[in-house]
This record gives sequence, structure tokens and C-alpha cells, in this order.
Amino acid sequence: MQRTRNLRTVAAVLVILLPLLASTFVTSAVGIHARDPYIGEWSNGRGETLTITGSTIKFGSDKAVPYHDITRVTNGREFNLEITTEAKLNYLTRFLHISFGDGDKTDEMKMTLYDSRKNLEDGEDSQGEATWFR
Repeated sequence: MQRTRNLRTVAAVLVILLPLLASTFVTSAVGIHARDPYIGEWSNGRGETLTITGSTIKFGSDKAVPYHDITRVTNGREFNLEITTEAKLNYLTRFLHISFGDGDKTDEMKMTLYDSRKNLEDGEDSQGEATWFR
């Protein structure tokens, strides 16, 4: 009898807590994605892939490399990233400017490649540009 009562109490607590925990997790995940909309899996439409996590960037079958978000002030649509590895990069350059279109449309991302922070900040002498899609 006591065991049945304990199981009912545990079940009642779970019924109350699980939806709260689930909504907290979803809110946290959405907040991270809204803050860093470039995080995720991307394709350029030519079969090449780009995977960005909270700490690494991986182009195609290349090894994932670490980066830091060096964005100073953002409108939520433009970000600057610095790749921090000492390894030679095949496609990517050390500095990346990432931008999204107007509104909440974050399924298309433009990436502009720069060799130096000065060029990145000045928006000059880019080494290339690519458009990526979720």
C-alpha cells in the first residue's frame, strides 16, 4: 500500500515537472540559436557542407577547427568569427564575416572570407564569398 502511494506521488511530480523541464530546454535551445543563428548544418547547393557548432567550424571532410565569435556589436544579422587554429586551412580563411537577410529568415547565410582582422573590420580585400543554406 505504501509503495503504491509512493509511486503515485512520484508519478504526480513527474507529470508536473516534465513539461516544465521540457519547456526550459526548448527555450534555452531557441535562445542559443537566436543568439548565434550561424550554428548548424549548412550546404552551398553544390554538395559541399559546412558545420558550425558553438566552438568549431568544419568544411566538408576537413578537420573541424576552433573559432571565437569576435563580433563587437550586432544587429542580430551580422557576425565576425576568427578561426584560432594554427593549422593550414584549405577553404576557410582566418576571419569570417557572416550575414543574414532581413527579418527572422536564418535559413540563408552569406559568408565573406578575409585574411586579416583589419580587412574584416574595413570590409576590404575579401578572399571570397559563399552563400550557405540550411
